Amino acid sequence: MTDEQTPDRECSDKLPKWIFFFGCLLVLIGGGSGLLGVFSPTTFFSDFPNFNGWADIPYVTTGWGIRNLTMAVAMILALWLRTPSVIGVVFSMRFLTEAGDLLNTLVTGHGSLGQSLAVVAVLWIVVFLIPEALAARWGITRALALKR
Repeated sequence: MTDEQTPDRECSDKLPKWIFFFGCLLVLIGGGSGLLGVFSPTTFFSDFPNFNGWADIPYVTTGWGIRNLTMAVAMILALWLRTPSVIGVVFSMRFLTEAGDLLNTLVTGHGSLGQSLAVVAVLWIVVFLIPEALAARWGITRALALKR
């Protein structure tokens, strides 16, 4: 007994191409921003033009960079394994992290690259949060269906 919300076993573990390509984009963005956070924090954190204490906060900038590099590696593993449960977990991690980053940007105003916070929020939601939520949902629903 199946309905349209419950995928059959044959189609349930075939990763949609859009999730694969979106995950690849997240690898590039996360890997690139992670490298900048580690090796060139003034480039990445460019909305602090008058800040001169970079030498005093490498724990923060390097930690942020390593966080992004780690998420890129987790995404590479998820895309390589193509297992619905792994896709669900990794995209959920990305969604929660992006939601927290957006909240931080809205509260502090930093990270908006000089754009209106309303524009940043809409773009962030449309470009990152919605696709990440849909990919996470795809993985989680298929993983649960496979357990049945």
